[in-house]
Amino acid sequence: MKALKNWFSRRGALPLTAYLLALAVWLVLGAAHFGSDAAARAQGRLAEETMAVTDWQLVGLVQGADGTLTTQDGDPQMILEDVGSRVVRTISYTAEFDGEAREMCLYYTTKVGEDYSADRRVFPQSLGSGQYVYTLPRTSLAALRLDPCSPEENKAVTLTMSDITLNAADTLPAVWQYFVPTWYQAFCLVLYPALAAAAVSMVGAVATKRKRK
Repeated sequence: MKALKNWFSRRGALPLTAYLLALAVWLVLGAAHFGSDAAARAQGRLAEETMAVTDWQLVGLVQGADGTLTTQDGDPQMILEDVGSRVVRTISYTAEFDGEAREMCLYYTTKVGEDYSADRRVFPQSLGSGQYVYTLPRTSLAALRLDPCSPEENKAVTLTMSDITLNAADTLPAVWQYFVPTWYQAFCLVLYPALAAAAVSMVGAVATKRKRK
């Protein structure tokens, strides 16, 4: 107890402690995520899988004899109704568009029968040369709905699409990447410990004043 009092009596000890705790929590989370993925790989649930476009239910899309897809309305969809026991971290494919693709996104549900929602969707990272990668959040998945494009009203879009790959090896994180934050996560790791330290400092100052009274 005395050692703690001596520590916190030092200038800057409170924010330093907050940052050290945040770092410790981040490292524990990274280790937990790495362990979870390693276990899923060992069980065969987190594996690279290549699926043909026709393995997905096509809605508002018609596939031609040459394999191209043509939109039939303004909301074309490709649906995988049952993700099953798969652990899906990424979805990737290559696509070329004859027309303006506009918005592309991937919806997901976490429960069977759940409606698709704008709160549960991700947008692709474009790697160039028509390559797109969607990175899904770390959550249980029930169904997936890929919206490959959003045609303008009364305009059709024709797209040539490769097979769809789940968990492509080059899209999954290396070991070190489990412990490296994104820019947004790094911002949160800088901001929130400082706010927590400031809040604790204010509460401590108020409590000290009341004791003196």
